[in-house]
Amino acid sequence: MRAVRTAVLADGADEAMRNLLELAAIWTPDAQAHHIGKALELMALTGRGEVLDELAETAGFAGEAEGIGQSFDEQLAFLKQKQPQQTDTWTDLMRGQHDRAFVIAGAKDAAMLDDFFTAVQQAATDWDRDAFAARFDEIVDKYGWSYNGGREWRIRTIFETNLRTSYMAGRLKQMRAPAVVKMRPYWQYRHGENGTPLNPRPQHVSWDGLVLMHDDPWWDVHFPPNDWLCSCGVRTLSERDLARLKKTGPDLAPETRTRPIVDRQTGKVIDQPDGVGYGWDYAPGDHWTKGLVPSVLIKEGTERAGKSIVAIDQPSPLDQLIAARRPLPPQPAVFDFASFDPAFGFDEEGYEAAAQFLNAFGLSAMDQERLVEDVAGHRIAISADLFRQRDGTSKTGKRDRTSFTPWLPHAILDPDEIWLQVRRDDAGRMIVGRTYVRVAEIDGETHGLVAGFELAGKWWSPNTTHISADRKGPNVQALKPKRSGKLIWCRSRK
Repeated sequence: MRAVRTAVLADGADEAMRNLLELAAIWTPDAQAHHIGKALELMALTGRGEVLDELAETAGFAGEAEGIGQSFDEQLAFLKQKQPQQTDTWTDLMRGQHDRAFVIAGAKDAAMLDDFFTAVQQAATDWDRDAFAARFDEIVDKYGWSYNGGREWRIRTIFETNLRTSYMAGRLKQMRAPAVVKMRPYWQYRHGENGTPLNPRPQHVSWDGLVLMHDDPWWDVHFPPNDWLCSCGVRTLSERDLARLKKTGPDLAPETRTRPIVDRQTGKVIDQPDGVGYGWDYAPGDHWTKGLVPSVLIKEGTERAGKSIVAIDQPSPLDQLIAARRPLPPQPAVFDFASFDPAFGFDEEGYEAAAQFLNAFGLSAMDQERLVEDVAGHRIAISADLFRQRDGTSKTGKRDRTSFTPWLPHAILDPDEIWLQVRRDDAGRMIVGRTYVRVAEIDGETHGLVAGFELAGKWWSPNTTHISADRKGPNVQALKPKRSGKLIWCRSRK
């Protein structure tokens, strides 16, 4: 606590950041993890008890019988873990990216966005649209925001979209709980469960009553809401429920018909599922329920003359790091991974390279994620987001990443150094970055392997991984600006 007070009472931002780096370098979550873990376990068991208590023969849980209009812990938790993100248009962030970011299309003032974030969290607590409208007017007047669209349309869109998606994300979290899945493994699509639509969508009506297993791939695209103002829902069913419906097993998933459209985010032609609005072909909360949040939210911070804003430790000469380089272990000839799927945004070559990287951490599919403990004892999130741009597209082709990608896991699994940085993002917020550095000889040439993470929420979330390079191509000297800030781990003095 003394170190925290020192950081808070510092003279100026630079000194505060310097003090925070010193604190972060010596702090480890393990000292507090036992007590925090017990508290979280108690919370989870309490929530599970509430769920099981409400598993009646004719009703589900979390308002399943009553419909939308009541907040619950998982919904509020989903909202709170988000981070406000500035955007120009609503297509800047799409699909699963909304599991991690809170956005108001066109809202680029950081303080205003924070106020909207607070207003939406309050709305999820009281479900009072009139009160939210009043808060909306206050925020607009406070910042003089000139927004597109009419007032009523804006209020309704912000209110209903955020509450509806957070509600269903919370439901998804509950429905995927192991105890619930064991007792109620079937999911039933419910058209208009949370309100009667003025203009029912034919496909949504046709899906009403459909019963599928909880892990049927159909839910990956069709878990509601499936469009703007969609009021469809999903409820869980037990074997006894199935018998009451005179079913001996789940239904056959409907064929997913698609139509070609131009993706407004990437400009490429994509196959849009019929009955699902553009940008709604995902399950809200899917990334969150996998336990990894938030992820790629903050752009690379600004730097001064190639160095982080705050520099504490001076790196050893790069020549020494190069001279002490150690050989890399051979790459496995065969690895276990799902076959190529263009839906993940990679070409075949990039997909295989990213697959080899993920496989090194025990992952066997592109949509899998896991937490890994590094050599310094900190938890970092490993996922395919290490190979995606902010807009979700692949970056494996940049700077010839593909040929080097299979070697990049060694930067994380067996680094030479780990650096901690504090820098500012484009909005002026201070963010904490973590950089893994490894010098290696590949095909007779010396290269620098780099992996970057950012502190977002409860652990270090993926940012990027690449070979050190300048404009001309791979260059180990390009490691220099990455070796700045606070050195929190070094092989030579581990």
